[in-house]
Amino acid sequence: MAILVEEEKKPTNWAAVASTLVVVIALFIGSYLLFFKKPELLNITTPGSLKDLNSLSKISFNPDDVINSPTFKLLRQFGTNVSTSTAGRSNPFKPF
Repeated sequence: MAILVEEEKKPTNWAAVASTLVVVIALFIGSYLLFFKKPELLNITTPGSLKDLNSLSKISFNPDDVINSPTFKLLRQFGTNVSTSTAGRSNPFKPF
């Protein structure tokens, strides 16, 4: 004759299960709204200064006109050119 001994089952904490389920659902909904849904809640209007950029983008730039202008020819260079030096030895494996 076999004797069956079973442990007493603990009751399920439904409040913990429900709160975990609510947190998981809130995370899924929040990530969907943050990453996948296009925001239609905000009306984005462009300020007047950005509308002027449209006309600025159509301006053509010719560098030859700038270089040959008399104002550019009046500019002088103050200072000298910076000379570059090589760092280290030409052969790093050669003994001193």
